[in-house]
Amino acid sequence: MRAYCQADGRGDRLAASTWSAVAPLVAWNLEPAWDRLHLIRGFEIGTPQRRDGVVDIDVKYTLFADVSADGVRRAERIESRRYVLEPSGERGWRLRGPPPPPYIFESQADAAALAALLSPDDPVYLSNSAFVWNLLRDAGWEIAHSNTADLPSAAGYTSERTANVGDLVLYYADGTPYHVGMVESDDAVVSSTLNGGIRRTPFGAFAGEIRYLRPAAEPAATPTAPPPGRQIPAP
Repeated sequence: MRAYCQADGRGDRLAASTWSAVAPLVAWNLEPAWDRLHLIRGFEIGTPQRRDGVVDIDVKYTLFADVSADGVRRAERIESRRYVLEPSGERGWRLRGPPPPPYIFESQADAAALAALLSPDDPVYLSNSAFVWNLLRDAGWEIAHSNTADLPSAAGYTSERTANVGDLVLYYADGTPYHVGMVESDDAVVSSTLNGGIRRTPFGAFAGEIRYLRPAAEPAATPTAPPPGRQIPAP
């Protein structure tokens, strides 16, 4: 657990070149291209508690600020997060998904630069929400960008029980979406990841509850990509 928290704090989850340091410690193979993260002053690991073949560990973070495409919000507080470790191999343990947002040491980060990087207009970094937003814009939909966690309440979408090609797929953890992709076919979702780039995956490639959003208005221009159409059964 300490090795994971240290690697997370260094920012190893934020680049493909350093994600290999995290890979043996976690159960998820693909890291979402995050559009939000937390800056922390430090962390404190609680006492492990065994149950049903896994181990629960609470980690208390001393938060300094929340960073997203909307900017930097100073938010000094204590935040507790429960992690679940599952057996891996003969002696090892690894963190069970869904993955939490990154917790980066504020002493090693430039908050303003990170906020600029998370912007949907950044030419270098493509977050998961910026990726689907660009796909919608290319298809002629005039919908404002929203961070992944804000998409359920964003204007311009309706919530759906089943998915059509072109709908957004939201993956939830603790009641909040942490990753978003777009339905590409009956069995494939396309999304932006940090360690794998743009990936086509099965619906179940990311952990957590799945929900769907559909653009609610008519496209403002002739689509250049497939609009929502054929219904796909929920996984």
